[in-house]
Amino acid sequence: MNKIYWDRDKISIITDQIESVPHKHWTMQLFLSIEKNLEIGVEDHKISCRCIVINRDILHSFSTGNNMYFTMIIEPISSLAIQLEERMGGMKYYIFNNQDIEYIQKLLFCLIDSDGLREYREFMIQLYKFLGVKEQARIYDDRVKEQAEIYDDRVKDLLYEIERCNWDTYSIASFADKVALSPSRLSHLFKEQVGMPLKSYIQFHQMQRAFLALLNGKSITESAMTAGFDTPSHFATVTKKMMGMSASISVKNSVFLKVTEEVN
Repeated sequence: MNKIYWDRDKISIITDQIESVPHKHWTMQLFLSIEKNLEIGVEDHKISCRCIVINRDILHSFSTGNNMYFTMIIEPISSLAIQLEERMGGMKYYIFNNQDIEYIQKLLFCLIDSDGLREYREFMIQLYKFLGVKEQARIYDDRVKEQAEIYDDRVKDLLYEIERCNWDTYSIASFADKVALSPSRLSHLFKEQVGMPLKSYIQFHQMQRAFLALLNGKSITESAMTAGFDTPSHFATVTKKMMGMSASISVKNSVFLKVTEEVN
């Protein structure tokens, strides 16, 4: 069973169907157990804990087995990602195990049987408090605006355009044309200033758009094409890498809920 909550700056999943080999991606990812400790591999370490955040570009593996878990894939330059990155101080992973962990697990257990967004929002409010971060909007809220001031104007324009998630073409070349740079120069500038490859950042937003299409009743093939993936298998590959489950499994026996409206 999967419950997938589509949000602007994160994809939250309650599932018992993750089976991932060692892999890494350019998004931060949170794992939270519902009852027992979760067992997760981070590079050469085997870690047993109840809540952990894995930093960007860190090799990790995880299997749900027959148990339900919560995971959250976090938009790379969102306010949440920036706050967690500050909290982690450059560490590869951070284990959260303060006194409220059992309360958070209890709320998560209750969320399994609820399909309402109100319950999800209430859970997220308490989860943010547990993590010690403030719940804020997207990259253009006040806190993240300050972070964005260091970016070249062309990078800021690009981030805004990608954030809108309504492009017909998600190629680096098409974005480069919009900001009057060569694809190679734009890729170099983006990696230099944002700290991650432009291709990976684009793929995250493509996946978000594909899942929104799935949420609206489109097939995997239609969703992949809508989001600008070359083929449905390309969408499946990205989904498997970021979510630890295939696109077909993520759709089968799944409940999709849109938490916020699309950015216009």
